[in-house]
Amino acid sequence: MAVEIVRRFLAAALGAATLLGAVGIGAGGGVASADLLCGYSTPAADPGAEVDAIKQLKASYFSNIDAKNWDGLRDLLAPDVVEDTTCSAGPILYGRDPFIAFLKLTLGSASTHHQGYDPHIHLTSATTAEGLWTLEDVLIFGGTVGVHGYGHYNDRYAKVDGRWIVKYSKLTRTRLDLINPDGTVIQANAPIDVVVAAVKKVTGG
Repeated sequence: MAVEIVRRFLAAALGAATLLGAVGIGAGGGVASADLLCGYSTPAADPGAEVDAIKQLKASYFSNIDAKNWDGLRDLLAPDVVEDTTCSAGPILYGRDPFIAFLKLTLGSASTHHQGYDPHIHLTSATTAEGLWTLEDVLIFGGTVGVHGYGHYNDRYAKVDGRWIVKYSKLTRTRLDLINPDGTVIQANAPIDVVVAAVKKVTGG
């Protein structure tokens, strides 16, 4: 079952933290109602030191994925974190260990570069917050084919023992360009099935 999950979603959940699945995990949801569910909300943007700490948290989230620093990434996530990639053609993953296990499997040999910008972070209490990030990422598989992706992250955060961690993260993809490793575009705004087929051809997924 785990191998089948990997094969189905190897190239479908095309984001940083969101090529997901693992042995022994629960994966829920699908994309049948994506037109109804796939959007993003923009919270109010608050200033201050707590917001700055959350911005640093997300920056570390991206940099640890790109550096394949899985232990560092694990420390940024709640044990029961929910990673929702249904709006990136992927599953919903429950728990940081299954999430990281699948990232190792699917992105461990890929060259990745994630950028998050234009953050809108809103403190909902002294220990909780929500945020919206604009995402741009480049994923190169097998040194042969890549994806230049765009989208948004809607996140929820919690402050535990004096530090902020990620409790929930949902990736909504808005565009995927199929590219060569040098960045030249093979197909702009490619349909997800075209992107999946191209990556699977390289990875054997």
